[in-house]
Amino acid sequence: MDDTIQRLRARLAQDSPLFSAPAMTGQALLAHAAGLATRLNSGDRWVLFDADPAAFLAGLLACWQAGAVPVLPANGQSETLKAIDAKGLISRSLAGFEGPVLDPLGFKGEPQSVSVGDLVLFTSGSTGQPKQVAKTAAQLLTELKVLEQSFGPLEGEQLSTVSHQHIYGLLFRLLWPVMSGAIVNRTFFAYPEQLAGAAETLDGPLHLVSSPAQLERLPKGLLGCLAGKLGQVFSSGGLLSRAGAALVQAELGQLPIEVLGSTETGGVAWRRQEGQGAWTPFAGVHCRLDEEGGLWVDSKVAGGPQAMGDRAELLADGRLQLLGRRDRIVKLEQKRLSLDAMEAALCRHPWVDKARCLLLPGRRQQLGAVLVLTEAGEAQLAAQGRRALGLGLRQALLAHFEPVVLPRRWRTLAAFPVSSQGKIEHGALLALFEEQRDVIATQDP
Repeated sequence: MDDTIQRLRARLAQDSPLFSAPAMTGQALLAHAAGLATRLNSGDRWVLFDADPAAFLAGLLACWQAGAVPVLPANGQSETLKAIDAKGLISRSLAGFEGPVLDPLGFKGEPQSVSVGDLVLFTSGSTGQPKQVAKTAAQLLTELKVLEQSFGPLEGEQLSTVSHQHIYGLLFRLLWPVMSGAIVNRTFFAYPEQLAGAAETLDGPLHLVSSPAQLERLPKGLLGCLAGKLGQVFSSGGLLSRAGAALVQAELGQLPIEVLGSTETGGVAWRRQEGQGAWTPFAGVHCRLDEEGGLWVDSKVAGGPQAMGDRAELLADGRLQLLGRRDRIVKLEQKRLSLDAMEAALCRHPWVDKARCLLLPGRRQQLGAVLVLTEAGEAQLAAQGRRALGLGLRQALLAHFEPVVLPRRWRTLAAFPVSSQGKIEHGALLALFEEQRDVIATQDP
């Protein structure tokens, strides 16, 4: 790992661009980080959230230089930030957080040698409560080394449609290109049209860090100008369908490299969808199955045996074949969501007595919610109607969740249907959503 940290230090010490649009050199970034570090104390926890990867990296380096611990929230929603035990928020523009707001690009200072320390991320655990995941410097450096061994050094410019606030984007969008020598484009490409416009003005090679949510919706013929400049396309955050992989190959001229992993485990395996679509474990990752066929992994990054929440088959050649999920963590638009957490949030609302959330089948996945209302909820429904009820619940959930994962279809019942064993009948709840009209049922169908 010594060579990895030395490469990071050398790159940051250069007077050449690390970021583009607008450009920023490594020396300028270190100067900003050094100025911010003077206001941080060793051992303090600081929430770090910024959409600009340059500002984010300045804050990250400042924390590490000062011995402070950066805490990366899963999103920037106000209630999410307030729930984190920390001294304050490092951000340039986000408002509404009680605590000091620091501007990582607003200070002057002398460049310092970069150090790498610990950081904390949050993800949803199987209990539905936000789960704190600590990462050490050794784990981060190991992941960077494995990425380069697996896929080679990066050259050119790194483009991204994913956030650096999560472990995938942090590594692939930010730390790996900084270490390896690529320039990080500061634009977050939310739409294919933005990507197409940028591709026309940029020289290759261009590397794309994306997810199935974006790749499976590539407009046909729009990104032809990108195909001839592409180095590699990466996808993570969910499983890319066969049709999605074929679309990427048709539009961008190559199959994407899909990465399997989680915040807890780090990168586990990778694949290109050729043949049976099996996954190749990364170097140093050891896989096994439990008695129910559940996948467990262990590595220096995982820091001990970790359950993946997937069922799998171990092939004779050492690769993996995934057989589906076995827990209540789902992906909506490639956002990881605990159904338990969503149900718990709904039940905290004065209108809701019980809640059950379901991933609805269809061409585009949606979340449905079946509710048993309180007296106050019944009164609200009678007085204001189903639309006002749904809008009111969605508004309350926005304090805890991003809009893309909120329930889009709602049903209410006097009581949940249960089996003779007293278990809620999942099929009966799904049947409530079979009709096309998006109404709120007030009694059993």
